Amino acid sequence: MKINFFTLNQNENTASYRIWVKDLSTYILDAGQQSKIFTKIEEIESDTEVLILCKSAYKFCDKIKNMFPEVLLGAINIPCNFISNNIDFVIVGSIEEYVSMSHYENVFIYPLIEKKFMNVPLKPHIAKNTFDVFFHGSYTHLFKFQPFLKNAIELFDRNVKKINLKIVTSDVNFKWEVGKPNVNIETYKYDDNFIKIAQSCDIGVVPNVSDARIFNKDIQSIVSTDFGLYDTDFFIRMKNKTNPGRAYVYYQLGIPVIHDMCPSSFELMCKTDYNICAHDEFSYLREFTKLLDPVKRNKIATKNKSVFEKHYNPDNHTTQLIKKIKEIK
Repeated sequence: MKINFFTLNQNENTASYRIWVKDLSTYILDAGQQSKIFTKIEEIESDTEVLILCKSAYKFCDKIKNMFPEVLLGAINIPCNFISNNIDFVIVGSIEEYVSMSHYENVFIYPLIEKKFMNVPLKPHIAKNTFDVFFHGSYTHLFKFQPFLKNAIELFDRNVKKINLKIVTSDVNFKWEVGKPNVNIETYKYDDNFIKIAQSCDIGVVPNVSDARIFNKDIQSIVSTDFGLYDTDFFIRMKNKTNPGRAYVYYQLGIPVIHDMCPSSFELMCKTDYNICAHDEFSYLREFTKLLDPVKRNKIATKNKSVFEKHYNPDNHTTQLIKKIKEIK
């Protein structure tokens, strides 16, 4: 089968291109199929059987379907409110995104596994004078430190051990105000030093969800035992495209990660037998304290990587994806 890609963006710093186009095309070739990446519509080969549109090109679906009516057309990471009868299947990165794409019959989860972090030796954890916490991803996620993770970091820094917060993001010039903890912060651009910076840290955090009470303080006052609504409920808001991709990197590099309450965190975390998860400031403090011990961090890192390599082998997931595409009626 000839499974090709069409993209307008070949930026290696964009995860959706790097993982779902460049790496996936390579894995498709490794699986014995044919695959090419095109950046111009006029270059798309007429014998293409499957064409997958990347995030930057999904709006060309109608034009491409008119040009190639027999092609099976897929799309990656499209907005959940974009609806087209010309899209035959959608590739997503999480169960959250799968649910949100209910307008489409064929929705396939392909995990955001970073090829370049495979086979990287585990970080050896040792005792240090500081506790180094790592964050990587879009700077827009930094708002989600507010209020709980911010408060926990400040309390830990003040009362337990000094924290260095290291941040790797594509935009180092962002102006971070809401959620910024009052601790030592080092900011780095996403580049070839990523592994070195990440493995200089003791733990990782992946804030995905926000507490809805930030936006509506009165929401907690809506209580009804008849409706099963209590003042002890969680109040969570998250993107429909929330995914565990940033957490995968920690598993690959040997850095224990504190998951938050997004549903896709639980699938991988629960396979490890370590429930390292937090939402409010005291649950973050509990996990920080548990992870102070470098011996424990080494044990967790070893188990996490073993579990990850068993369940998140990209060759296996690519084979499954090809099988699902072939089964589309």
